[in-house]
Amino acid sequence: MSARTGVKSFWSARGAGSSTAYRLATLAPVLVLVAIFTLFPFVYSAVTSTHQVLLTLPDQTPFIGLQNYLDVLRDSSTQNAIKNTLVFTLLTVPCVTVLGLAVALLLNQQIRGFGILRALVLLPWAIPLVSAGIIWRLLLHGDFGALNGLLLQLGVVHDYMSWLSSPNLAMYAVALAHIWREFPLPAILFLAGLQLIPGDIVDASRVDGAGLWARFRNITLPYLRAPLLIVLVYETMISVSVFDLVYVLTGGGPGSSTTLFSWYAYATTFTFLNPGQGAALSFIMAAFLLALIIMFLRIVRVDEGEA
Repeated sequence: MSARTGVKSFWSARGAGSSTAYRLATLAPVLVLVAIFTLFPFVYSAVTSTHQVLLTLPDQTPFIGLQNYLDVLRDSSTQNAIKNTLVFTLLTVPCVTVLGLAVALLLNQQIRGFGILRALVLLPWAIPLVSAGIIWRLLLHGDFGALNGLLLQLGVVHDYMSWLSSPNLAMYAVALAHIWREFPLPAILFLAGLQLIPGDIVDASRVDGAGLWARFRNITLPYLRAPLLIVLVYETMISVSVFDLVYVLTGGGPGSSTTLFSWYAYATTFTFLNPGQGAALSFIMAAFLLALIIMFLRIVRVDEGEA
């Protein structure tokens, strides 16, 4: 009996060993790809941010520690990019959230044909950012843009407006395109939350005489707390790191009126040929976004614990 047990244990151990080897062999290509396309660029960027790297002086890359970080934080152009990014975020995040919630409340109504609208509402979000930027560049064109034509027909304006070439209007034009592109995802998230609200609670509130606003404040909003947190944090991250729309619509101009932080990091690297400071700017933005993610995770954990 003991001999059989020993043989069985031997083959079990051998099978376990071969299974482990199989798993490692299966995961190895994936791990190698992750290391090549994720870890290596991260480490290379971190090293670059601590060296004076100028493409005009490729043979001179002395180690300067945190000097790149100090230089970019003291630079008035960086401060202007930070200010523009804050303005853009404050313009877009509330609008995207409110518009997404309004669309979700509308689509949650049991009306015939709204099933098709629920699918169509995702179309702006499904369009690639560069394509969306091209669409809005045509809509906002100062000479033949459709938006100007519509406003003229409605009598809102009396002449074509240069949306993308005016320092006072360009930021609002980019924000409008961003809101149109981003609101569908929050709408779907809010709609999913609305459909989880128990119908008997809503019916009981109606029987008790609760009005529309009272039901929204006391029933709808508490059930949408988790989706609301997700939307606010996600859309803040997207607004802080937006690049494609700025690249296509304005190129950071006119002047520096739409130079957002991500665009400035790109321009520092590829226009001013300073990858060292460009990498430092990227890590500063990444640190801010990481702080947002940690804050979000802490809030969700507390809510789950209380629940």
